[in-house]
Amino acid sequence: MLTYARNIRDTVMTTLKGMQITLRNLRRPETTVQYPEEQCEIKPGYRGFHTLDQEICILCFQCAKICPVDCIEMAATRVEKKFLSWEQFTVDYNKCLFCDLCVEVCPVDCIHMDRKTGPSQYAVITDDRTTLNIDLLIYRGLSETGVKAVDKLRADKAAAAAKPAPAPAAPPSAPAAPRTTEGA
Repeated sequence: MLTYARNIRDTVMTTLKGMQITLRNLRRPETTVQYPEEQCEIKPGYRGFHTLDQEICILCFQCAKICPVDCIEMAATRVEKKFLSWEQFTVDYNKCLFCDLCVEVCPVDCIHMDRKTGPSQYAVITDDRTTLNIDLLIYRGLSETGVKAVDKLRADKAAAAAKPAPAPAAPPSAPAAPRTTEGA
């Protein structure tokens, strides 16, 4: 008889707890969004597609090294030590986990996870898997500002090399020999 009463009490308590959750959620505002006309607000921590700021990247390969699935491929050559001539920076979204590790490890904060515009801002939707290997480069080679800076550096080096070297100073004259007085 004691278990029968305990079962009735447990049934009433769980029913009341369930109804409490239901009543609490009845007072919440509606969250349904009529999609193409209305769009959800995207929170700041959203892990979207990658973007790369090529101007400040130092080609340290940290993002490619830390990626757990090796979905980042990058290639560039250094021009005048400081500037990069970009050849490739691709992210294969067939493999990408959207883990955000590549963003956190970047020492100069040049790679970000950002949202795209248009219908692709919420999901990767495609019927062809080859389109998921996306190249993030805005330009190949050097940017216009990079080309101007490299040209200026090279012109400065050429001007410094063409400038005649200053004539070396004349060596100091040798001290005069001491005079000797002979039989005066």
